[in-house]
Amino acid sequence: NPESIVWVPFERMRQELGLPHVDHREDGLVFSNATHVLRFYAGRRSAVLDGVCVWLHQPPRDAATNDLRDLAQPDYDGLLHPVLLATAAPPPRLRIVLDPGHGGDDTGARTAGTPETLEKTITLDITRLVAEQLSAAGQHVRMTRTGDVTAPLSDRSRLAAEQQAQLFVSIHANSAPANHQAIGAETYILAAAGYPGTGEGSSGMTNPCAGNRFDTANGLLGFAIQRRCAAQSAMDRGLKRARYYVLREAPCPAALVECGFLTNTNEAARLADSAYRRQMADAIAAGILDYGRLATPLPEAPSPAPASLVAHRTAAR
Repeated sequence: NPESIVWVPFERMRQELGLPHVDHREDGLVFSNATHVLRFYAGRRSAVLDGVCVWLHQPPRDAATNDLRDLAQPDYDGLLHPVLLATAAPPPRLRIVLDPGHGGDDTGARTAGTPETLEKTITLDITRLVAEQLSAAGQHVRMTRTGDVTAPLSDRSRLAAEQQAQLFVSIHANSAPANHQAIGAETYILAAAGYPGTGEGSSGMTNPCAGNRFDTANGLLGFAIQRRCAAQSAMDRGLKRARYYVLREAPCPAALVECGFLTNTNEAARLADSAYRRQMADAIAAGILDYGRLATPLPEAPSPAPASLVAHRTAAR
């Protein structure tokens, strides 16, 4: 409901985030300083932050045609403020849980040709490579599955709680059966309470979720990963919002990465190539380490849960 939105004036944003330069364009506004460039478009939820596409909860509000003046508060508090004011610090040793999407009876997306390329196979390989990179960098890493087994979504979140994880990243490959031209990488974080996800429209779920406790850290994490993945992908599809189960129920900051489309012939061929999978794994690992270097205090670890991970049949994310 637009009437219930709390708006942050662009003038406040410009002053608090240190963006002294303002460039009025025909299609919107560009704010910048010596380090950052932030571009808004009139009537559009997509914006560009330091060259990376980011999807806002709401288009900027305008007083008249193309006279932009306000930004929805969740976009300011949960993305722009933490990202633009973050500073570098020595990387801490994080407890990280990595989640290879699907597995076992749940194959996930698949290519149309023969031989098939299955999402569950792609995600497991990429996740193993990410784990290797992070472990070599001194991080404490666990995976929700290390083989071709099924695991309920609830057990994936529960494992993160058991491990007192400070970070949860779920890794997937995308599918668009109705649009074989769809291509590129995108990263999802939890939508703010009261707002639907990027592609859900006004009918989407908007209730507060457990994962909303980490909205600020989610924004930092998602942006850090998408910035790295976009540099490797054929297209930057942006940082987006959703209410996937593993994001809703995450006991710590969480992101879900879609590494590319298995329904696109060219991208499926790239994902089937081990060298490209390593490039994507390197990008995800680098994004996680970038997040770890941010000086913003990391959230406290959650209390451990008593149950252990059990492999069962799972639904899609």
